[in-house]
Amino acid sequence: MALVATVLALAACTYDRSAPLRGELAPSPEPTGALYSRVMHADGYSAPRSSVSVYLYDTANDVKAVTAALSLGFFCLLPGPFCPRPVSAEPDEKGLWSLEKDELGDTTAGLQATATLHVGDAEFGPNTTLVLPESGTGSVANGEPRRVPDLVYWEPALTVTGKDGLLEVSWPAATDVPTGKKVTYTVVSASTGDAASGPLLLAGPTTGTSAEVDARVYADAPSELMVVAQTTAKIGGERVETAYRSAGVAPPGDLTPPSRGAECLAEDEASGQLRPAVSPCPITDGDVEWDTDGVRLPGVCATETDTTGTDATGSASDGPAGEKECTEPNHPRVCVVLPEPREVSLVVVRTPFDPVGQQVELLDAQHRTVDSRAVKGDAFDEVYPVRFEKPARIGVVCLQDDSGAGSGLSEISIW
Repeated sequence: MALVATVLALAACTYDRSAPLRGELAPSPEPTGALYSRVMHADGYSAPRSSVSVYLYDTANDVKAVTAALSLGFFCLLPGPFCPRPVSAEPDEKGLWSLEKDELGDTTAGLQATATLHVGDAEFGPNTTLVLPESGTGSVANGEPRRVPDLVYWEPALTVTGKDGLLEVSWPAATDVPTGKKVTYTVVSASTGDAASGPLLLAGPTTGTSAEVDARVYADAPSELMVVAQTTAKIGGERVETAYRSAGVAPPGDLTPPSRGAECLAEDEASGQLRPAVSPCPITDGDVEWDTDGVRLPGVCATETDTTGTDATGSASDGPAGEKECTEPNHPRVCVVLPEPREVSLVVVRTPFDPVGQQVELLDAQHRTVDSRAVKGDAFDEVYPVRFEKPARIGVVCLQDDSGAGSGLSEISIW
């Protein structure tokens, strides 16, 4: 299942920070503007401390419709023609909101409406996304205001149990919010703080109310766990695609991979030998920001201009002002040396680039390959778990990449 982002986060953050999380019983909205509705808790009370965003999509463009249906309330990573900028609405103290036609355009088109409750503690608050089809007949076609179905929050209490990063997440069924006959659930994780990124699928979709989750996959960056309930319901005569996202919860425990701070090796392309690299090793330090210098052998200059030349492991040429510019040598393999041999079953590779052509190799004490697996995933997923069904006692783990893996990595975690 593709977790596609369609709503630009910054465009959906207009809300009254002083408004209460729970207001009075939400009154039925009166027709106003061109588009109107209300945002509320499942028990009928209004949710004034919410942000609402709406965008219209061209029903002739299936890509936009599909992306909208799968948005799950996350932000758009690639704004542009397939990810239009939404229009924001700020609910009043009763949870009512509306938008004018000059803000939206043709309100008879298909649309996506998203509401997020800003709870304060969790970086990701409860979120509801509705996708409505085109409404080209009836009163709306005659210019009357269009009623968007109520944006109702699903606020389940998630239960997370387990140890050593192998967790079970459970939740109550989404019975208190509008749903169709079938509801599917997906467990996702998203990084928080400076490492914020798109959602990472952890488990599902499932029609059950529990799932096993491997928390080791996202242990390198602060994150929150969420459950998304997706359904299709008939509301007001319209077929409405709905995604309810729970509030985020921090995973239990402090997971630190055994490879944290471990020594790294880099392959000298000329000799084929694995040699100790610069220390500390940038791909085992827990900082998931991309280090453009990569894993370098000692004595090799960084990617910046070097005015003193370079040694035999790199090459140099005259720069614009006559100084020497260092050309970073290629390292087909970069490796992590574990503090002591251990059973390895999971290697998590973080990279901002497409991992196509990369392989994780498990080496023994003599640097012989014991097992290997290709790094698989969609381009720009950033987090790529590589699992080994038969764990082996390993002391060195390498990432093989003929294009030179050292400068394209953010982090490698070994479990």
